[in-house]
Amino acid sequence: MIHYFPTESIPAPGGEFTDPFRYFPDPLVKYAADLLMHEIKCSEELHEAFSEGKMLGVLVVTDQMGRTGYLAGFSGNAGGRSNIDGFVPPVYDLLDPSGHFRMREAEISGLNRKIRILEDSEELSMLEDEINGLRRMMEEEISLQKARMEILKRQRDEIRREEADSNGYPELIRQSQHEKAELKRIRTRWEERIREVQERADSFRKDIKELKNKRAGMSDELQRWIFTRYVVHNICGEEKTIWEIFTEQGIVPPGGTGECAAPKLLEYAFRNSLKPVAMGEFWYGTSPVTAVRTEGHFYPSCTSKCGPLLRFMLKGMKIHIEGPIEDVPEIIFDDDSITVIEKPSGIPSVPGLDGRLSAYDILKETYSGLETVHRLDMDTTGILVVAKDEESLNALSNQFQSRTTEKTYYALVHGHPSAIAGTINGQIGRHPTDRKKMTFNPPKGGKDAITHWKVEKRLTKTTLLRVKIETGRTHQIRVHLSHDKMPIVGDQLYGNRQLDRKIRDCPTRQMLHAAEFSFDHPKTGKRITFKAPLPKDFQELLNHA
Repeated sequence: MIHYFPTESIPAPGGEFTDPFRYFPDPLVKYAADLLMHEIKCSEELHEAFSEGKMLGVLVVTDQMGRTGYLAGFSGNAGGRSNIDGFVPPVYDLLDPSGHFRMREAEISGLNRKIRILEDSEELSMLEDEINGLRRMMEEEISLQKARMEILKRQRDEIRREEADSNGYPELIRQSQHEKAELKRIRTRWEERIREVQERADSFRKDIKELKNKRAGMSDELQRWIFTRYVVHNICGEEKTIWEIFTEQGIVPPGGTGECAAPKLLEYAFRNSLKPVAMGEFWYGTSPVTAVRTEGHFYPSCTSKCGPLLRFMLKGMKIHIEGPIEDVPEIIFDDDSITVIEKPSGIPSVPGLDGRLSAYDILKETYSGLETVHRLDMDTTGILVVAKDEESLNALSNQFQSRTTEKTYYALVHGHPSAIAGTINGQIGRHPTDRKKMTFNPPKGGKDAITHWKVEKRLTKTTLLRVKIETGRTHQIRVHLSHDKMPIVGDQLYGNRQLDRKIRDCPTRQMLHAAEFSFDHPKTGKRITFKAPLPKDFQELLNHA
């Protein structure tokens, strides 16, 4: 299973192990990753298994004879396979066809089929159509009756104005009471008809609900069972199940915990008396729709699934940390209505499909009832506002829609624009062929977007722009500036990688920062402004870009 390095000209192993959540790849790790990618590209079978996109990992190890090599691993499964020659096996093989997981999974799948049959039932569909039809007819008859009552009321009012004698008033009153009673009878008659049909439809929905509750119970039971079967170790010889590791901290393990490359690699090393030296996880193949991933780029382990797990597995090992950890949002304002934070790069605003811990996840551990008002791209830093109740959310959302908020960004772009300022006005929509990207003036489905920019500072190879947006479309600034031949430095999706490589220590994230945000407080109505200084990596890049 160990892929041994050639004995000549390999870097010496370091003394401290890689911090999986914040690191620059060790030279041995980069060397191992290059070897692994070359092997995959040369193998039709491996390339087919991973080409659609997969997070891979390498763990540099030394064996009991002092020889150095690396272990290879992948997250989840590849092409429906959990075991592939040359890669470490899963901590627990869920795909064993004769195993408990597969059998219980088949039972849950059976429930899913029953639920779909009931939900797609023609009879249920007909009942729902009948209910909707009855409601429409009820509303029509009620509207006609109300219109009749309004006409009669106007006639009565006219009679009252023209006749001084009030002897006829009791008759007018009886007429009014009769019409009101008739309205009530109409409503009651229709509601009874609807109730009869509703009861038949509710019988279907009751069966569906019972099946879904049963499915949820079986899924929870199976998930817990799985996590009690995932047994992991550390260099101290301790062992624990994933269930124990998480529940000791009052956390239920997220789905997929233990399936990432990092825990697979470490567990294999510990079980086979191999000494871990350095580790890294990198992307291979096509970038997914849900996140920006570039082949050959290294990425930190996810904190939601791997945080508690790897902290246990790395116990007793000396960990090398690359600089201060700055991946926790800083709260800069907090009251009963809103929370305002400085979001660092590397964490999404809201939860995504990749299981990565988001700013929302972090905040909800302290606050309840949170609602996201707007978003920043995962690698964009700066001001982010979160509402604490529905009233505040609606008030802020209305401000966004009416364009009364003011948002200012700093963007470091390649080149030097000829003008000192400009406005980009063009629709933004989903790219017609690349679903993870947005595009300028798409053939259909575009939304109006307006971006104003002004030169803040001209540097040697780049320009710092001050950017204001009137709209808040997905990837708006990145798309607009790229379209105007001013790609943002480090932008992996819309940037210029050739120009990036010409900048010393160029980052692998876009240099875009939400520096200032002004809006009316949702409760007091007072205009408030929040500012966030440029993050450290942005400031340092300005010195030589």
